Amino acid sequence: MSDPGLPPFMTNSAGGPPAMSDGSFAQSMGAFGALLKLQQNISERFPKSRVPWNETRKFLKASTIETIRSTSLYRFHMDFFRDIGLGNMQLISYAPMHYIYAVPNNPVCNFYPALNNQKVCVATTDALHRFFREELELECSVEEIECIKNGNEVCKFKVDLQPISAYQVMLDEHDKMILSGVRPPVDDNELRDRVRALTVYKLLDNGRLSEIGTAYMQFAATMKVEEKIFDPPWKLKEELTSIAATHNTFGGAFGEMAKKVQVDQKGGSVTPEPVVSEETKKLQEEAKKTDSFAELLAKMKKNQ
Repeated sequence: MSDPGLPPFMTNSAGGPPAMSDGSFAQSMGAFGALLKLQQNISERFPKSRVPWNETRKFLKASTIETIRSTSLYRFHMDFFRDIGLGNMQLISYAPMHYIYAVPNNPVCNFYPALNNQKVCVATTDALHRFFREELELECSVEEIECIKNGNEVCKFKVDLQPISAYQVMLDEHDKMILSGVRPPVDDNELRDRVRALTVYKLLDNGRLSEIGTAYMQFAATMKVEEKIFDPPWKLKEELTSIAATHNTFGGAFGEMAKKVQVDQKGGSVTPEPVVSEETKKLQEEAKKTDSFAELLAKMKKNQ
């Protein structure tokens, strides 16, 4: 599979929150109240939406927009943002570790009725950053690149993942075996899929370790991280949907659904935090302060 390449990303920044001093007092107060409600929704929902790495891997390894959209994580993400009040977001452009999302008829723009000729969707930008960083544990940068209030047809947001962070979540033990030159215990079809993903992410080149792959295996693959296993936040919803589909009467479905919800609540909703070594924590902190993968590797090599 050929490398899809990077889309022509723009570099202008969304900046800080726009002021709401223009327009009438009633407009300003109404917009302020709506914005407070949105921020409250975000604060209440985000702690409950942590996603396990095995689901994030499926999202990261999907190599086309169609396969990304077919993942449970993508569907959860879009439903989650719509339920919060951030509109009908959708993925419109993709390259490895780079995603562009669009929101037509963005409701966030309605918070600023008197503002024009500027980007105003700071709430969406912040929510995207929180979702990738807190719920998926992927370091990233997020930028609004187009805005309806700035004269564009839709609002667009660019998400760039930090490579070390993405590799840490994406690569499981079988992937690391392949990068080490050892065949993992998988069938040929799965092996080809894994090699294709590693090639797309530039860790392999014609079946051999690339320069990036060699650097990653030398400096980062030895960082020991204990991956926690837990249910994804959409599991209960999927189970309730399945129960409803298999019952002929509302009463029968309702009774089984109630039992399922009670069991889920007793089990607790606190998602376990991953355990990382001090060395890995230092690496993660360095990654946040480093603009490029090559620069980070140079720092790591210097500190050895």
